[in-house]
Amino acid sequence: MKIRLQPGKSEYTEAEAAQALGISADQFRSLLMHHVVQEQEALGNISLMRFRPSDLLLVSMLGLPQANEEAG
Repeated sequence: MKIRLQPGKSEYTEAEAAQALGISADQFRSLLMHHVVQEQEALGNISLMRFRPSDLLLVSMLGLPQANEEAG
């Protein structure tokens, strides 16, 4: 997964983070749900979260196995 950061931008919304990672917002949420968010109730807070470039790097390392399976 390649990251496309915007120069000078220090925080990204959920939609911006997904775009920077080159994936859909649904894929981004799925990735967070499977690897980051511990409780289903916390998913509602994802839209309020802000992600730093280092967060995007870590998320990109998790990969998207379900997206890869769909593409194959």
